[in-house]
This record gives sequence, structure tokens and C-alpha cells, in this order.
Amino acid sequence: MDYCRLHKKLLHNIYISGQNFDLHIPFHGFQHELVRELKLKSIPIILETSRAILTKHSLDDLIWSQDKWSDCKILNCEDSIENKNEKDAVHFLKSQPCFGVYHQIEVNKTSDRILKKIKSLPMKRITYQPNHPFDFKFYVWTMISDYLIFNQQPKQRFPLGWHEFNEDKVTPPSRAYLKLWELFAVHKLTLQNHPQAIEIGASPGGWTWVLSQHAAAVHTVDRADLDPKLKSVENIHHKIGDAFKLKISDYEKCTWLFSDLICTPEKMFETVCFWLEHSQVQNFICTIKFKGECDFDILKKFQAIPNSKIVHLYQNKNEVTWIRQND
Repeated sequence: MDYCRLHKKLLHNIYISGQNFDLHIPFHGFQHELVRELKLKSIPIILETSRAILTKHSLDDLIWSQDKWSDCKILNCEDSIENKNEKDAVHFLKSQPCFGVYHQIEVNKTSDRILKKIKSLPMKRITYQPNHPFDFKFYVWTMISDYLIFNQQPKQRFPLGWHEFNEDKVTPPSRAYLKLWELFAVHKLTLQNHPQAIEIGASPGGWTWVLSQHAAAVHTVDRADLDPKLKSVENIHHKIGDAFKLKISDYEKCTWLFSDLICTPEKMFETVCFWLEHSQVQNFICTIKFKGECDFDILKKFQAIPNSKIVHLYQNKNEVTWIRQND
């Protein structure tokens, strides 16, 4: 049986049974990690494509899910006399009190016709500002085969978890700054009372550039120097050295630690535990990088640390971000 017929049969079964289901949008290129995570959590997969995975309804938040549509509604748009099913779908979408956002899973002529008849919220890049006030109400929908899938309360505040920014292509020394922009703008990260922070593995200074705008002082450590354009920033204090051989007493006033350092997840966990035990640092933003598949076992160790969570940022690649905010 080809995929089109199989998908149609699976969706028909959902439609007839009325079962509750969720739709997950996998991060681009990481569909396999989302599938692994679903299986580890014993969440049954109903239908899988490269751009959406349908599962039985669950309350779990998944690291590798870019957006989650919980408890979706499904409508049959299969050809009928005078296209009645399609007209009913259009009427249903038009009756919503807000604009819609369409997620394309496949080339679909029915969805193309529907899109021309309804009002849609345009996808726009985010203009950076901390704790971005975006609060537009919208519904999301997609089509697979002859079936329209609808959801009124997606997980992500920005449509489809599409966190693309109007980038500053001149000032930041590297594009790594976009990870912190996403944390500050989308995930509402705040550095209360402008604390002092330490950043390990800081060169060339993409994160440092952002942190200098939020912290009273940014102490950076790397074997290499920072980009020359950061030399004149008064609250940045750089030291050439080994990020794993620091004297804690040199950073007694720091309460935040940031790291986008390339190292093994095990080394990062060891480093985090050391700072938690021996320093005043109780708040962390650390990238956990993988050479191959995601190591869910090491992630459990990070998640076991109180007041912490792990997310896969839109700006992350084969890595995740561990957040611990204890302020």
C-alpha cells in the first residue's frame, strides 16, 4: 500500500472513531529524534511524515517537538457532490474568531483552494525585544490527504514555533547570539537586577554581546580572544584560559553561568555540578551538544537538577539547551 492510501486509511479511522490525538511538528532534520523521544515515553504514534507526527493524546511536553497541537479536530474534505465537504470546511474555518495559520505537510490541491477563501495570519520575522509582547490569537490547521486537521490552542506563542528574527548582520561576532535572543524574547528569560555572569567558551563573543546588554558585568573565559569589536564594551571582562580550570574565588560575585562551549554532555554535566557545589552560581544556561544521536540518559541527569528544564530552541542544531533559573 502506498503512503497516500495508507495515510488516508489511518486518518479515516481517526475520523470515524472520534479518538483524541495530538500533532507534533518536528524540528527540521530531527524527525528521528522526536520519534525516539515518543517511543521512550511510550506515546503511540498514529501517523508519521517528515513534517508532522500524529500521536495519541498525552500531556507530555517533548524536547524535539517544534510545536504541539493538543487534542486536534479532524474534518473530512473528501470529494462529494458539489464539493459539500470542502465548503463545510471553509465555512468552519471562516467561523473562527481569529485568523488561521497553515502548516504545509504535503502538496494538496484542496488546501490550496481553501487558503484562497479564508483569512490567514502572515508569517513574519520577529523584531527582537526582551519578553516580546506578541499575543495575537490564531488557530492552526493543515491537510493530509482528504482530511483537514484543526487546532485552536497550539503550544507555541509564535505561529508553528517559527522563531526567525530580523537579524543584526553587522554587530554580533557570530550567529550564536540568536539562541540567546530566542531565550530572552520568546521564552521570557530574565536576568533580574542585572547580575554578574560568567560565560565559559565565549569566543568569538556572540553570546557575550547579548549578555552585556542584560548583566552588570560579563566575565568571559576562552583559550581564544573575543572579537575586537567587543573590546570597547566596558562591562565585558575577558580572560584567556581553560574554562574547566578556573578559580571559583575569582568569580565570587557571579550568580549566572552561560555556556555554548563545544564539549561532551558528560563534561558539561560535571562542570555544572562543580559550579553548583562550590560557587554562588545557581542560574545556568548551557548548550548540551551531541556528536551523534541525542543522549536521553544524560538529559535525565540534567533534568533531575531542581528548578531546571531542557528545550530544543529553534536556533539549536544537534543540541539542546539546559535552563536553570533559581532567582
